[in-house]
Amino acid sequence: MPDDPSADRVRALEERLVDLEVRFAFQQQTLEDLDVVVREFAGRVEALERDLAELRALAPAAAPPLGEPSSDDFSAL
Repeated sequence: MPDDPSADRVRALEERLVDLEVRFAFQQQTLEDLDVVVREFAGRVEALERDLAELRALAPAAAPPLGEPSSDDFSAL
């Protein structure tokens, strides 16, 4: 007696559902892992922004911005 086609279809759908559930679980874990990383980096960026603001506040107003030569840089030439 051959297998019931409807039973085969149900079995195939069950396998597909299990596969989708496994994929969803892995994707959910990946999203949670990425969320942790993004939050960690956001904290680092905020700390670096605070440090930069402090450094800018300490820099003398008369000094040229970094990367721009001053006249003193050429006096020894």
